[in-house]
Amino acid sequence: MMSSISARYRLLPLAVIVTAVGVFSCLRAEADGVPAVPVVVAAAATMPVAAGQAFVGTVVPARTSDVGSAVDGRLVELPIVDGQHVQAGAPIAQLLRGLLEIEREGAVAELDRLRQVLAEMQAGSRPEEIDQARALVAGFEARREYARSRLARLGRLAERGTSTEDEVQDAQTELNAIEAQLRGSRAALALAEAGPRKEQVAQAAAAVAVQEAEVERIDDQLAKHTIRAPFDGWVVERFTEQGQWVSRGGLIARIAELHRLEVEVQVPELSITGLAVGADVRLEFDAAPGHTWIGRVARIVPQADLLSRSFPVEVELDNRVEDGVPVLKAGMLARAWLPVGRAGSATVVPKDALVLGGPRPMVYRITAAAAAGTGTVQPVEVTLGGAVEGSVEVRSGLTPGDLVVIRGNERLRPGMAVTFRQPEPPQ
Repeated sequence: MMSSISARYRLLPLAVIVTAVGVFSCLRAEADGVPAVPVVVAAAATMPVAAGQAFVGTVVPARTSDVGSAVDGRLVELPIVDGQHVQAGAPIAQLLRGLLEIEREGAVAELDRLRQVLAEMQAGSRPEEIDQARALVAGFEARREYARSRLARLGRLAERGTSTEDEVQDAQTELNAIEAQLRGSRAALALAEAGPRKEQVAQAAAAVAVQEAEVERIDDQLAKHTIRAPFDGWVVERFTEQGQWVSRGGLIARIAELHRLEVEVQVPELSITGLAVGADVRLEFDAAPGHTWIGRVARIVPQADLLSRSFPVEVELDNRVEDGVPVLKAGMLARAWLPVGRAGSATVVPKDALVLGGPRPMVYRITAAAAAGTGTVQPVEVTLGGAVEGSVEVRSGLTPGDLVVIRGNERLRPGMAVTFRQPEPPQ
């Protein structure tokens, strides 16, 4: 008799046992005075959707770049390893550039000199220079007056016979020389007062521009000697090592962007007609079962493979990064539930209601409501279908109108008391 009773209890359905545990937990929580947990709920709804069908796909990075060198040089630094995450613009390799740095120092010094020359011309003559030129003119004018008076005196002496003709000619020559020097000093004074010509200033400015371009050329060469990451991503392969000579165009490393991914799916021609760009796609990954993945059809390539008569369909989705490592990695196998079947109605719940990580996906449903906005929760295993407008089709386990937890379900246990606000009726 006892054996039959034990066997009968062993054959009780799992749902009955879970319900009993839930009621016991609720009564115990109320007896212990444990407060109810606040959660956010939503109602399972009925929506017109196309029947989903699973297709096998492959994960590929959103972008992959084989980063190479733009110049020849010896690799002196390679601070990256395979699998390392790099930021956009971060240096991933450094070439030897000692000679270029020396050339830049000389070019910058010459640029400073030319700029000073240009500034001096643009400022014009200094007041001291103009005063000096005026003093020189005044000195030659005084000497000219003295030479004139001396020449006149020697001329009178020559008429009386007390001076020779040679002395008169020497005085005339001296006067002519002083007058020439006076004209030169007056021209110098005019130049000092007028300042440099516009043509000279333009030539000095052009020389500065040429030297600035030379400095920019050297800076460009220096920048090319530092190879940087083109975008945020992970290093998936290195093609060289420190100390090797890298030729222009030689590859340094391959970087893949894994924050966003694409799943390449081959869809037969009989199913491609029911697929549209922008459609939501639920994705499953054997390597990441504890997450909900909803993508979007980004592109439908209008060229079929001639052997399989299937069209490439690219599905975009956002990746997740945990502890600095992307959850989804390039090359992983994916199953994409594409809405390519016949249209019909289905029960859907928000994707946040799903609790994954166990043997089967489940949701927490509100049961045993004691009053408005209060009740207990029970886990319900569900069978999932395709995705539509941020929701996921539930093929079993729920009926339209059932309340499911969409916020706070990560901390729930069977039979826990919860409080919530009634959700707004679906539009």
